[in-house]
Amino acid sequence: MMDSTLLPNIVAFLGAIEPFNQLPNAVLDSIAINMEIQFLGKGESLAPLLTQKQNLFIIRSGVIEQRLPDGSLRSRLGEKDIFGFSLENENYQANALENSLIYRFDYAALLHCVADYPIVTEQLALSANRRLQSSVNVQWSEGEKGLFFKSVKEVASTRIVQVPPSMTIQEVARLMRHETGCSCAVIVDNSSLNNTLVGMVTDKDMTKRVVADAVDVTLPITHVMTEHPWTVGNDELVLSAVHVMMKHNIQNVPVLDANKQVVGLITPQLLVQKHSVQAVFLIEKIGRCQSLEELTALALERQAIFEAMAEANLPSHLIGQVLTMIYDAFTQRLIYIAEKALGPIPCRYVWLAAGSHARSEIHLLSDQDNALVLENNATDSDRVYFNHFAMYVCKGLAECGYALCTGRFMAATPKWCQPLNVWLQYYRKWANNPEYDMLLSLTVFLEIRPLAGDNTLFDILEKQRVVQVKGNTRLISALVRNALQTRPPLGIFNNLVLEKEGKNGKRLNIKKAAIGHLVDLARIYALHDGGEMLATEARLRFALDHQSINESSYQDLSGTYQYMMQLRYSHHLRCLRSGKPLSNTLNPDHFGSFSRQHLKDAFRIVSGFQDAVKMKFGA
Repeated sequence: MMDSTLLPNIVAFLGAIEPFNQLPNAVLDSIAINMEIQFLGKGESLAPLLTQKQNLFIIRSGVIEQRLPDGSLRSRLGEKDIFGFSLENENYQANALENSLIYRFDYAALLHCVADYPIVTEQLALSANRRLQSSVNVQWSEGEKGLFFKSVKEVASTRIVQVPPSMTIQEVARLMRHETGCSCAVIVDNSSLNNTLVGMVTDKDMTKRVVADAVDVTLPITHVMTEHPWTVGNDELVLSAVHVMMKHNIQNVPVLDANKQVVGLITPQLLVQKHSVQAVFLIEKIGRCQSLEELTALALERQAIFEAMAEANLPSHLIGQVLTMIYDAFTQRLIYIAEKALGPIPCRYVWLAAGSHARSEIHLLSDQDNALVLENNATDSDRVYFNHFAMYVCKGLAECGYALCTGRFMAATPKWCQPLNVWLQYYRKWANNPEYDMLLSLTVFLEIRPLAGDNTLFDILEKQRVVQVKGNTRLISALVRNALQTRPPLGIFNNLVLEKEGKNGKRLNIKKAAIGHLVDLARIYALHDGGEMLATEARLRFALDHQSINESSYQDLSGTYQYMMQLRYSHHLRCLRSGKPLSNTLNPDHFGSFSRQHLKDAFRIVSGFQDAVKMKFGA
């Protein structure tokens, strides 16, 4: 039993460490009473002291180095660091580099003490994924999301009238009248195998198109319906549905599932609640701007929206989606203004978003990755027009806060403003000869999304991209080699980033340390199996669904990605609040003991994923 005279000092020490700082002193007392104090002299190992019980350890003073069975360095730990979560599984050895004082906790007894505090229990879970998830979840609860950040399927009405194209206007009107609260009907071609949505009619259509024009009500409903109405997917944000309503001045939007089947309806009535989201109004304001000056004046509102979302600790994928929608709106309005400024478009084109913009993973430091595809018979004069056009849009985006790409992967670069047949050749060349410089170009343009212009050009290019990439083992091997060129650090020690190669740094770049690796590796899995989705989390889910990774790996990887993205957004918020320039580099001084543990967990998961990819695909 612990000497009672030592308790106040130990309780004060624990009370300053996450997650114990969330516990009352009475609980800390019971934890301290049941723990043991161990002293390791310099050079001594902790391993001989292990019992059959699961233990956790906190370093009170000294330095502990962990070595894996092959002798490689696993980590180096100092004062307030916690370890032991995976000691038994990894069988590493803990050696004292200095005389060290260590607190040892019986894991089962510790969990018993904190059983009434589920947030703390989750943060002490043996699973690294659960600990990372708890760090994210503890900051955000479902009730804080707000209506516009929920998914469409959470709020859509499932009460919707579906009718065949052959039904008469009068029959449809009767069905709508009997279906309480339903202001429209969707027309579904049930003669096709897919039950394709072919049209929609609203109660207002019945008034304007039928009654006002005295249309024969025995005619088929197809006579007055709106053909091919705008739709939203049931996994999209309500914010997206509102954007569609505003952009196209419509009030009823059918909701489709993954199989393109109508499963619900979004109406203004569903959205009339006491919520207001600046993003909705900013996008609307962007859409009404008539000059570059008006657009640049809105750039600060984008920052204010980010601050509001980050401060509310919204999930990282929601922040990324909203910032992407705003980025899309700026780009599309600049294209509209450029057309007005430079005169009529001389030939067909499509403006592409690429890279993180295409993946909808935007943050405040995202620079420009875009391109222009022209129709094949574009003349030299047409190309001169589009060079000016691209320059206008790219410079305008820079003035709105979207930095020019340092690698010049922008439509303003003549190489990336080319006719379709040149772009088709690009993809063939990149896929057949994936050397370094070509691989760099390909990784930027492996993710593309049309933003404006003629989508048929994009469809042709996308088809070629998929043909060139799918099943291309040489390309996959090159991508794997590229992804394994750098490894994540081991952790944080003595306020330095502990690198495996021994070159410890004073700053932690979270993009290079983890986020970039996860994006690269998720892309490899998706491309190998023919996945056409773009977002990293969707690609990880795809890898799970195709049994390329198991459920445990999926939980680890998605949890790590969410944690690192949230870390980035929180860091950007702190930069804004302190008036410092935005960056992806963090000062190791700012990490507490448990944050250091989270980072070690995250880096270890990423490193393990790299090893798994190397084993699966070779390099």
